[in-house]
Amino acid sequence: MMKRVLCGAMAAALVASTLVVAPDASAASVPKAKYTFNMNKKSSKVVAVQRPGDTANFTCKNPDTGVLPKATKKIKLKYVKGKHGKALYLDRSKSYGAELKGIKLGSKSWTMSFWVKASSSVGQFMPVFYTGNNIVNVKKTNWLSITRSGDDWLGGGGSVSTPTVWSRNAAKDQFPWYAYQNEEGVWQGSNDAADAVAIKPGKWVYITLVIDSKDTCPYGEEGGDGYMKGYHAWTYVNGKLFGNGTVADGIMSNKNKFYLGINAWDCPFKGYFDDVQFWKKALTDKQVAKLYKKMK
Repeated sequence: MMKRVLCGAMAAALVASTLVVAPDASAASVPKAKYTFNMNKKSSKVVAVQRPGDTANFTCKNPDTGVLPKATKKIKLKYVKGKHGKALYLDRSKSYGAELKGIKLGSKSWTMSFWVKASSSVGQFMPVFYTGNNIVNVKKTNWLSITRSGDDWLGGGGSVSTPTVWSRNAAKDQFPWYAYQNEEGVWQGSNDAADAVAIKPGKWVYITLVIDSKDTCPYGEEGGDGYMKGYHAWTYVNGKLFGNGTVADGIMSNKNKFYLGINAWDCPFKGYFDDVQFWKKALTDKQVAKLYKKMK
């Protein structure tokens, strides 16, 4: 039976009024991933990147536009014991992350999954995963980030939710986000804080993000500030639905850059990544569950 949860939310209020379902669960077999980064050894497709001009405390040189991370030979990526074989370890000692090369997913449906283990608590807006195009163009930037939310202006009421999926389309002034909902589809709050934090220090967790271009999802209250309709997205933690909502238009193209642990603005993530995979399609609810069992 497919789970039923609320679709979309305003940053400051619960406005979704109809229940929707996760992607069609009729097909249970898991298709082969389009791109796989198993992190067992050094690869030309996984490159160390830094933001030029970052200060010692990871402060971005130009917080207004951001600074695009660039490849650096000063950092040698570390591969250590992982969930399976070896894993990529980002120690954040010199404000760096990793860029994944050669990924072209088009602009429609897609899915990504990965094992992650944080070395310390995920900070506000800290990028676990980040992708975008025109990233440092303030008028045209498009991006999506898997991060943490917690501020009142993001609707968390002071509580924290990780992973939060946050996206941006500057040209259309779209800034949707979604986080955790409990089994009844109720938006996360202080009573749900323990369940809402999935990425915890020292614990491997399997994250799957599904974007379905064949399903639209409203964000906000129709006629209200910030209202939009966009592609529907679902986040899964260890094969189970964690949250769902709207993502901004234009966040994906064949020109996208893909980063682990770093974006153009915020403090880099410190931790481990293993078995990073991408599909050029939206996996179903059952496929995600089966994928997790396969990858355990």
